[in-house]
Amino acid sequence: MLDASNDHRKGKINRRDFLRFATLLGASVPVAYALAGCSPSAPAAPATGGEAAGEAASMGGIKRGGTWTASMQLQLLDHPARLSWVEGANIVRQMNEYLTETGPDNITRPLLLDRWEASDDVKTWDLYLKQGILFNNGDELQADDVMFTMGEWLNPDVGSSMLGLLGALGTMDNVEKVDDYHIRLHLDTPDIAIPESLFHYPAVIL
Repeated sequence: MLDASNDHRKGKINRRDFLRFATLLGASVPVAYALAGCSPSAPAAPATGGEAAGEAASMGGIKRGGTWTASMQLQLLDHPARLSWVEGANIVRQMNEYLTETGPDNITRPLLLDRWEASDDVKTWDLYLKQGILFNNGDELQADDVMFTMGEWLNPDVGSSMLGLLGALGTMDNVEKVDDYHIRLHLDTPDIAIPESLFHYPAVIL
């Protein structure tokens, strides 16, 4: 990460790329921005007093509830690990979530994960799950659920695009359950994009 920071200061990589690299390697967003010599955009100051009242009146107040209707292509949805485009993911996201989430700022943040850590050679990745996340039936999300899901990704018979995306991981022999909230990935070759790959369409946790 220090090499990337030096490259950014020398103008060899731009700020956007540096922020991506730093957060992929496990730096928090505030730390990444600090290393880049800037700070995240501050949210707009909330309206106060008469401004807020005038704004609410002009909009007729906030209307809550109702029905939102949208249209999209209807695609075959026979296995979550075989999702190939956003339409299928839109449906499955109503029930399942991803380990990570990449925002419009190109920064990947933990979602079901609490954090991740990468080894210096970027071949070993430690994934730490948030605790207390529950499925709809009340069961807690644990490492076994992630192991099962990854087993589907890496099963050639399933035909998931995750198999190619995680080519550096190879097989489930390289996926280790350390404890109920900790999974370790042993890659055959370095791959800095592992956190981004965990937000691919078919990467929903089952």
